Amino acid sequence: MSRPNDDESKVWLTVLKLIAGVVVIVGGVGLALWYAKDMDNGAPKLPATDAWGISKDSPINMRR
Repeated sequence: MSRPNDDESKVWLTVLKLIAGVVVIVGGVGLALWYAKDMDNGAPKLPATDAWGISKDSPINMRR
């Protein structure tokens, strides 16, 4: 008794490979987003807590 020549791939093996591929892709995207969330990408800085510049330079001296 010899084994039949089975050149056709099994369906469950193909499904397993597809699921593994989806897990790798989703995991890779998630890892890239997790890594990029703390990177300094040139976003504008928050304004300083104390005002400065022309908004504080009043032409009238206020003496209280």
